[in-house]
Amino acid sequence: MKRRNFLVLGAHVDSPSDNATMVSSARRQVVPEFATRTEAGLEPYTPTGANPWDYSKAAHLLRRCMIGPKDSEIRKAVTDGIDATVKQLLTLTPLSFDEIKSWAGTDVQYRPPNNDMDSDEYKAWQTALFTRREQLVKWWLKNIGTSPVCIQERLVIMWHNHFANEINTVNFADYMFVQNLQFHKYCLGNFKLFVKDITKDPSMLIYLDGIKNFKVNKNNQINENYARELQELFTCGVVDWNNNPNYTQADVSEAAKALSGWTITPSTTKDPKYYFGLTSVFIESRWDSSDKTFMNKKGPWKADDIVDIIFSERADQVAKFICTKIYKELVYDVPDKVIVEAMANTLKSNNWEIKPVIDQLIRSEHFFDATNIGAKDKSPIDFMVGAIRTLGLTSVPDFNLGVSGRNTQELMNRMQAIGQVPCFPPNVKGWPGGRTWVSTSTLPLRQKFLLDVLDEKVVIQKTIMYKFDAIAFAKTFPSYNDAEKLTQEISQALLNVAPSKQESAALLEALLQGAKSYEWKIDDPTFQADKHIRNLLKSIVQLAKHELF
Repeated sequence: MKRRNFLVLGAHVDSPSDNATMVSSARRQVVPEFATRTEAGLEPYTPTGANPWDYSKAAHLLRRCMIGPKDSEIRKAVTDGIDATVKQLLTLTPLSFDEIKSWAGTDVQYRPPNNDMDSDEYKAWQTALFTRREQLVKWWLKNIGTSPVCIQERLVIMWHNHFANEINTVNFADYMFVQNLQFHKYCLGNFKLFVKDITKDPSMLIYLDGIKNFKVNKNNQINENYARELQELFTCGVVDWNNNPNYTQADVSEAAKALSGWTITPSTTKDPKYYFGLTSVFIESRWDSSDKTFMNKKGPWKADDIVDIIFSERADQVAKFICTKIYKELVYDVPDKVIVEAMANTLKSNNWEIKPVIDQLIRSEHFFDATNIGAKDKSPIDFMVGAIRTLGLTSVPDFNLGVSGRNTQELMNRMQAIGQVPCFPPNVKGWPGGRTWVSTSTLPLRQKFLLDVLDEKVVIQKTIMYKFDAIAFAKTFPSYNDAEKLTQEISQALLNVAPSKQESAALLEALLQGAKSYEWKIDDPTFQADKHIRNLLKSIVQLAKHELF
């Protein structure tokens, strides 16, 4: 644990007496932009006698590619082998829209039928607006918490953080839903086409003022917001690896002109005074038709032309910028330049297809190197929704999309307190992630969530929420009748860094609670094995290791 102690590189981390102090100490260290931590490269990992495909590697693969894998899924991955498991992870699965079909995919009522805020019509419109926003987040969390073994939800979160939009600015869940579908469509697709489509995405047009970017005759309302973020945050970054600028202010201004003319499609089925459609439309009369000089290329450019020029003139920078993001999401918060450059070459040689890059990365010796296992802080989604999925919790308040209100946003409220709710990134840069997830203020709240769940303290209207069948959970493990082996198996499932001998002994004692190993009787009601299992889990989730994956 010391060498991965909250991911500090190049500096010694003392061993403080408590978890909060440990986190605070680690946060004070200087984080390098790039670092080489292992000599392992992108050559395919090949299991050998000395380096076998085992539970640890299968767990690492599933934890990094999905949210909250179960022990049974990890064991199946061990049996299936790496090839079959990677193939399954990279096979996208269909989404279910049944619980939001009443509004998802229909035209957006962007204005109330009247402006009388006291009228029933206005109140109904406002209620529907906020109900849909709540349902969208809950639908998304439920998708993550019930997802099959597949990488798509991990990548959808990553792309949501890359092309960050805030629902409080976009306002309408309908458009954020359409954008979510884009993330699913392109999560393993062509990044260049992804950028072209997201540029015209209604949610993005609202969020970064694309709908305000136009020129009609002498009325020049050119808005540079999206043109700047397209280059700074979405494609090439501010500077290259040699600290040379990737674009100029003139490039921003000229790109903004080319990007003008896009707005949201009027409704074709309902009163256009009150409704918009779910797609975007290019209106040539609102486009600045003058010649623009962008990255030294002159012409009457439009939106797709700007993207084409970026990917042509800044191909290396785009590839490295995006592959750095992928590396940080799947491997480690401090990227390895050599690996990122090799990934970038793969991205370019495959005409900007994302899937070959991820396939190469998660099959590599580098990915499975011991330094990368258990070396990332869990995000709130990984920590909370991952625990819901791993433990098989039921009666999750936020998974009930049929009702709305404060009592059905219990999970969302807790996630907000520790810094991450889908659709609510802090700004256009998204969540910084990494070490920022765990701090002296968030660590107690993270642990309290699982302690409350395991102690059955989350009660809403006299009903226990996050129901957990401890006996059924324990019986999903092969050795549920053997206290020592069961402790090892549960620890292995919940900790991607093995506990020390001292910790293992303490965990066994937490399970037995004074009993002898031979007295363990999971099916004897008088033994109350349920309480023993919960006590073991409470001890595990309070370990610093449990914050990592």
